[in-house]
Amino acid sequence: MAKIDMGELLPKEPVSRRITGDTQFMFQFYKPCLHYYEPNAQTRASMSSDKLRLSLITALQGCPLLFGRFKIHPDLTISLDYDPLNSNPPTLEFARQSVTYSQLRSQSFSYTVAKHHDLDMAIPDGSITRGFDKPMLMVKVTYLSDGGVALFSMTNHVAFDGNAIFSFMAHWARCNRLLGSSVDVPSDLESYATSLVTNTNKPLARGPVEISVDATRTPAEISVANSKAVASSDGIHACVFSLPVAHVKKLKTMVEESGVLGEGEWVSSNNVVAAFIAQCVARANMESQVYESGEWTVFQSLDMRRPLGLPACGLGSPLILAECRASASEIVESGRFSLLAKRVRESVDKYTGEYLQGAMDWMNESYRLLAMEGVLEPWRHFWFTALNTNERAVGVSCMNRIPIYDVDFGAGRPAMARSFNPRPNYIIVFPGPPSARGSGGSLEYEALHLYVTLERPAMEALRADKQWSGMCSLVSE
Repeated sequence: MAKIDMGELLPKEPVSRRITGDTQFMFQFYKPCLHYYEPNAQTRASMSSDKLRLSLITALQGCPLLFGRFKIHPDLTISLDYDPLNSNPPTLEFARQSVTYSQLRSQSFSYTVAKHHDLDMAIPDGSITRGFDKPMLMVKVTYLSDGGVALFSMTNHVAFDGNAIFSFMAHWARCNRLLGSSVDVPSDLESYATSLVTNTNKPLARGPVEISVDATRTPAEISVANSKAVASSDGIHACVFSLPVAHVKKLKTMVEESGVLGEGEWVSSNNVVAAFIAQCVARANMESQVYESGEWTVFQSLDMRRPLGLPACGLGSPLILAECRASASEIVESGRFSLLAKRVRESVDKYTGEYLQGAMDWMNESYRLLAMEGVLEPWRHFWFTALNTNERAVGVSCMNRIPIYDVDFGAGRPAMARSFNPRPNYIIVFPGPPSARGSGGSLEYEALHLYVTLERPAMEALRADKQWSGMCSLVSE
């Protein structure tokens, strides 16, 4: 891998960030993304290898933790450390492929097709071990034969969450457009030297229902126990669907006019999207007999920064899966959608700063106890309960406000962005391609892109579901 050589521009001061419950140290993985740029007269000039390399060096100057390494301390706590004398530089690779932009577009920029043409990179599993030394950021730029460009990037989720990575990519693109000028590092990329959450030392009777820990089994045994066996003849199938913003507004209006909301009660667009997805996906799983009929856990990824009073930006990924329960009738009967949307909204109210602080206290104390008992890799013994695919659970991560299309290197914004979601029944929501810029300069989107991964019989049932097909269209497989 071609590591970035910063020379004299390498950040001078060391930085250390202790990884605790607020950064979800058990949630280590690399988040991949592909940006596609149309061939035009400016694309090759603005995205030449020399220019991209120089502008990336400029962008990285204010982000020392992207040169960091995970350090396991004697007490088995972990920190992400940057040492200018022992840096772990990001990588930047360049390649050329005979495939054309037009060919990729004709196949809806399928991630599977991109992988076939070697536009991506091997994704590390993110496991922290004493031998772990993967870069926090890895980038690959592929020049297509008709002048288009495919830009692959991935970062370790502990260092940059799904919002921060695209803020960094937009920052890099701005540095590229203004190469030779001084560009301030945006606040989204601010580093914090210590954990954002302090332990209050309040004793807890039991842990939060959303997080599980088990020291009696090995990490491999935990992984097997939390993974549903899938018949090889069926396998796992991944699709991207488009949900028009106009249809989201219809769903929201449906709830507001249904009479289920009391005085002063409300639902957000994300609440109705989560309820709609959960109802359709869970129903498809039951109708296809992938899961037996019964009660379901419905969960949403919840950023803990605001309820904990933390800065709204910065590194790390402080999230929890906010859960509620849905009866089989709420899933099967499309007429009960409004009630489910209300319950999804109400479930978030449980996650106050006090509740989340208690959850983090419990997590950090449990981690300390595991380390004292001689558990060698405590961070591999925690998991989100709802991600056990043996149980009936469906979740949604609404990332529809991330700046994924702000990555304009000088030839215009990307025509398409694509990611990959390997986890069954956990649907990722990204914005679709923007149609225009609003009056305030922000991008306006006509549709959301839903990354859905299911067992094949469930996917077939979902695509045949009238409620789903009436709202969503298939973009790619």
